[in-house]
Formats: sequence, C-alpha cells, structure tokens
Amino acid sequence: MAKGEILACSKYYVEIDGLTDLIVKKVSGVATTLQTTGDAKSYGVTKGGKSVIQATVTGISNAKITVDFVATVQDKRLYQWFIDSHSQVSVGGGSKTKGERKTGSITLYNQGGEEAARWNLTGMMPSSYKSTKLEAGAEGLTTETVEFVYESLHRVK
Repeated sequence: MAKGEILACSKYYVEIDGLTDLIVKKVSGVATTLQTTGDAKSYGVTKGGKSVIQATVTGISNAKITVDFVATVQDKRLYQWFIDSHSQVSVGGGSKTKGERKTGSITLYNQGGEEAARWNLTGMMPSSYKSTKLEAGAEGLTTETVEFVYESLHRVK
C-alpha cells in the first residue's frame, strides 16, 4: 500500500458467517454513536456563579447497516435467514435459528487489491428484507435489500 493512499469507496466487500460468495451492490449505515449527558446545558453552578458543563458518556447506540445484494437464480439464503430469524406471524413461538446471531465484516481494499480497512460486526441479525420494484420495461439488476442490526462494530484496521 502506498503511503498516504486514499481509499476508494468502490473497492469493498461484505462477508457474513456462511455467506461469503454474495454479490454486494451497496452498503450504507456504518455508524455508531456515543450517547452523552451533561453536554447540552449547565447541570449546576459553582462558587462565583460559574456554570458547570461536562460531557459524560452514558452508553452507545448502533445504526442499522443496509446492504443491497444482487439477486441470483436459485439463491434465497438471505431471505431464508430473515424468515428463519423471526417467529412465524400466524404460528408464533420461537424462531428456527433460536436467536442465533452471526458475525460479519466490511472490508475496503486499496488499489493493489490488499485489505486496507476493516470493520468487524458481532451479533448480526436481519431486521428487514425487501426486493427491487419489478416493472415491465425496467432496466437494471434485481436486488435484495437487507437491513441488519448488530451488537458491536469495531474498526480493526
């Protein structure tokens, strides 16, 4: 990797346990936020009437990651994972996956094709699924859009 090389947003891949050969069109929503208190307004005063403000971290919240996958013939693994992760509406009860979550990663590659940045995710689970709008005369590829929730996000490289 060249020193100071800037990474392109078009050289990446998303990998999820057991799903390593999917065609990924787009990824969005990689974000995590530190929840704070005491940072917006004074929470008290000290001698001389001096206001006291101090940002204190009280927790963390994760955004949902949205991934658009290109649909392929006879591959319904994403849809099946989504269905298996939730109890059936008409039947209720537990899910087929019994609450199992997966791990995954989002990797950016440099111009030499080497891994240059990586975010690891733990506790991944699909929270929504949708397909491309189907329309006569439309151009483009059919995609499956899956929104994932996760327990932790760490940039490790």
